[in-house]
Amino acid sequence: MAQKPPRILEYERQAEQRAREQDEMAAAQDRMLEAQSRIQAEADRIAQEQYEMEQYYETEALKHAEEMRAHLEEVRKHEEFMRAHERKLRDHEASMEAFAKVIAMPVKPGRPRQISFMAPSRMLERGNGGGSGDAGASGNGNGLLMTPPKG
Repeated sequence: MAQKPPRILEYERQAEQRAREQDEMAAAQDRMLEAQSRIQAEADRIAQEQYEMEQYYETEALKHAEEMRAHLEEVRKHEEFMRAHERKLRDHEASMEAFAKVIAMPVKPGRPRQISFMAPSRMLERGNGGGSGDAGASGNGNGLLMTPPKG
């Protein structure tokens, strides 16, 4: 077997070195592509999480706005109810005061004091002195009817 000339040996050595360097470069490029792929996957995951968070907060904001609208409507209805209730109370107090004044009014001469729920015909009968004066009702002597008349 003939020996190879030194120049050929040097070419082969350089070719092997270039092949090793290419293999190292290919491995480094594979690692770089793998790292880029991981970075892209992480960026995609972060973007997806950010999108989901934005959707969540938007949904929560819409729910909160609807809850606030419903609450304000309830407050408005309650305030309206309270105003109506206060109006009824004032009307009732005014009626009570007017009724108290009517009760406290002195009896006019020639006219008996008569506050009753009796029918007008019975009131006339009592007022004119007809009958026994109680007309089948249980009175307490002051003209106020204690129990409603029967009939």
